[in-house]
Amino acid sequence: MMRWIAAHRVEAVALFCIICATLYSLLAPRVERAELDGAVGELVTIVGTVSAEPDVREQATLLTVRTEVGTVLVRTEPYSAVAYGDLVRVTGVVEIPRVFDTDTGRTFNYPMYLYAQGITHTMRAATVLREGSGYGTPLIAHLLALKHWFERGIAAALPDPESALLAGLLLGEKRGLGPELTESFRRAGIVHIVVLSGYNIALVISTVRDLLSRILPRIAAISSAGSVAVLFMLMTGASETAVRATLMALVVLLAQALYRPADALRILFVVAALMAVWNPYLVLYDLSYQLSILATWGLIALSHRIVPYLSALRSKTLIDTLSSTLGTQLAVLPLLIFSIGQVSIVALVSNILVLIAVPYAMLFGFGASLVAQVSTTAALPLTAVAYGLLRYIIEVGATLGALPFAALNL
Repeated sequence: MMRWIAAHRVEAVALFCIICATLYSLLAPRVERAELDGAVGELVTIVGTVSAEPDVREQATLLTVRTEVGTVLVRTEPYSAVAYGDLVRVTGVVEIPRVFDTDTGRTFNYPMYLYAQGITHTMRAATVLREGSGYGTPLIAHLLALKHWFERGIAAALPDPESALLAGLLLGEKRGLGPELTESFRRAGIVHIVVLSGYNIALVISTVRDLLSRILPRIAAISSAGSVAVLFMLMTGASETAVRATLMALVVLLAQALYRPADALRILFVVAALMAVWNPYLVLYDLSYQLSILATWGLIALSHRIVPYLSALRSKTLIDTLSSTLGTQLAVLPLLIFSIGQVSIVALVSNILVLIAVPYAMLFGFGASLVAQVSTTAALPLTAVAYGLLRYIIEVGATLGALPFAALNL
């Protein structure tokens, strides 16, 4: 053990930080919000600022409202006109979030999941009055405006559900897929492609870097790619998966700029530790953080060990896809069984069939969305290719996800 620590000092320090963060999340006293605790079950009015992009769903809109007495998750009517940075007056019933059982029989610690996001109370049946705007961070507000502009281009170029799938691939927006298609993707084991996984972000960053390297000096291209990575992360909501993937990409870009080899596993340890120190509650209470770290570990540590067993396939593309899919699936399998209780039996096949089309769907979809902002007619060639690829992905997910043996509940 001491020999390993001596040889891997950075990893050992990172692991120590993660353990300390875990202990802190278990032992640290919870922040009390006396004003909100005293109003539980009562109809009250609060005034605050919408501190995150509204989560628009079919049945309701969820607003994260930051007030002087704490942050509240507000559930109001669907398709509310409220936006990030708005000053709102909310009237509703204050509640304390409760632990609940999922459809697969697992217990979800919803209160601590929200607490990891700084939310201590919820409010239902809320009436929201918008009293002002422009109270958020200007940079994030402009990035979200750019995101919404791009979403309008996607909607102009493609019909549903193809436009919804493209919004998921490029921006992490999965709500438009609808509950049935989302469930099919989940059973088929490919829902990760529409939640802005590290794979999607890596594609965006590598594409930007390669394009810029053709017209800019090396250091300028790498620096610009890093800046685009950060802005893209902020624009898409800065989820744990996006933050982890972006931090890893930045360290790799820095290593390239300094002509230093990038040790991917060491980078993963450092990034996981930084996120744990920044928010200790992620380690135990945020499944996205856990899955993203484990999936990346599987990609780094397991995939190359699988390659020799696939050499008979002769195709490098197929071997890379199979090995990376198997590596990530094996890494996250124990956590999926423990936390969710459902395992996709067809995940390997569906991922192989889908991932070969994802980069091209993103590329042509991105181009079609940009051109459609000017002319939908001019975008037709790009739209046709993007539509065919997106329709293919949807059919694979819907067909395999509908199989009675697609997913196993444990």
